[in-house]
Amino acid sequence: MPTDEIQYIDEQIDVVDEQPATSAPPKPVPPMRLFDAEEVDEKVVVVDERSLPLRTWHGVCAVLEWLFGVFSLLVGLAVLATIPIVQFLSLGYLLEASGRVARSGRIRDGFVGVGKAARVGSLVLGTWLMLLPLRFVSEMWYSAYLIDAESRVTGAWRVGLVVLTVLMVAHILLAWYCGGRLRHFFWPLLAPPLFGMWLIRGVIASELLRPVVKPVIGSISPRLLADVTRVPPLTAWFPPAILLAGILRGRMYREARDAVWDFVIGLRLPHYFWLGVRGFAGAVAWLFVPVILLIGATKLPVGAAVVAGLAGAFLLTIVMLYLPFLQAHFAAENRFVAMFELGQVRAMFRRAPIAFWFALLITLLFGLPLYLLKIEYLPRETMGLPSAVFVAFIFPARVLTGWAVGRGRKREKPRFFLFRWMSRLAALPVVGMYVLIVYLTQYLSWYGSWSLLEQHAFMLPAPFLGF
Repeated sequence: MPTDEIQYIDEQIDVVDEQPATSAPPKPVPPMRLFDAEEVDEKVVVVDERSLPLRTWHGVCAVLEWLFGVFSLLVGLAVLATIPIVQFLSLGYLLEASGRVARSGRIRDGFVGVGKAARVGSLVLGTWLMLLPLRFVSEMWYSAYLIDAESRVTGAWRVGLVVLTVLMVAHILLAWYCGGRLRHFFWPLLAPPLFGMWLIRGVIASELLRPVVKPVIGSISPRLLADVTRVPPLTAWFPPAILLAGILRGRMYREARDAVWDFVIGLRLPHYFWLGVRGFAGAVAWLFVPVILLIGATKLPVGAAVVAGLAGAFLLTIVMLYLPFLQAHFAAENRFVAMFELGQVRAMFRRAPIAFWFALLITLLFGLPLYLLKIEYLPRETMGLPSAVFVAFIFPARVLTGWAVGRGRKREKPRFFLFRWMSRLAALPVVGMYVLIVYLTQYLSWYGSWSLLEQHAFMLPAPFLGF
């Protein structure tokens, strides 16, 4: 390179080095919280290339699975509500559902973990159904044993019970390994028609028939042709093939162990438990003084009882106006201090007064039916059905409360003052009637005045604590 060109390049480098930097260093990105990430709504267009019949079939199956998941979820929450200490999981889930709806403003976000609930429900239901033949054979063997323990019939039933137990246990374990869906438990019955359809699709997709089928079906719908000629592998639906593939890979135990561990971790049980404990503690902090005053109204002398009763009823009325929304606000923020941020809840009420009134009405109205079940003492063994009724009523109330809080969080300006004052005035008779009914239930409850501590709409989701 010539000397003059080298000198020119050096001069240009010196000029660039002497220029001051005009670009500021990048600002650090603040960490994003979990519920902030939930609010990111990206519009992603997904093109479904399946044919209309296949989309319809999969849509119907998805709806049925979702409904089964909701049913399994309600049953699971009802069962958890009857177990001491474990009850906090049920309360934590209800608070989480309310908090998610409050953060997003969408009702559908309140159905948390429906897919996992459907899988747990299918595992439990499928296993229970597979054990029915064992129960029948066991009862037949025991009946034969009582009649004649040394007969051939008794021995035959005994051998049949042992053989059936081994086969059924292997069958249940295979269904669990394949995923635990209901179809995996009934694969011996479903395999013949499914295998026939698989063979037909394989024949249609073969080089012999595909040139004949393509002009006919392809002229009607190219997507239908692709669906008909697409042959899924046996490992996608046939449990013995799934098991054989796992054995050939040589990682069957490790894969099953990791899948179970990931599924259990995905349930987030510690999160729900801790959320339920804090939500319960916050409700106790708000309800303790009013409820104790109402209980004292039945224990103190006449003059003091009147004062305690009026003070307790007044304070309980004030608490009921805000407590459902304070719990939803706490669940949305996941901060215990949020349980006492009364000013923020009042501000959200001004931005969505009608929604707040409607949610309050449903919450208090749905909290009343279980008070009727406290008239008689119920043993713990029979608490499953009342708990199911409780969850069926309280779950939609929690979701509606979160929806009202979500509307208050999203809006920026207060509503028209007439709507605000009409909602305030309409809330007073609702809360007053609820407090009156709750106060009168102590004279009908098996536990007397101590039943006032069972504020199941806000505290532990158990209708009967056994005071």
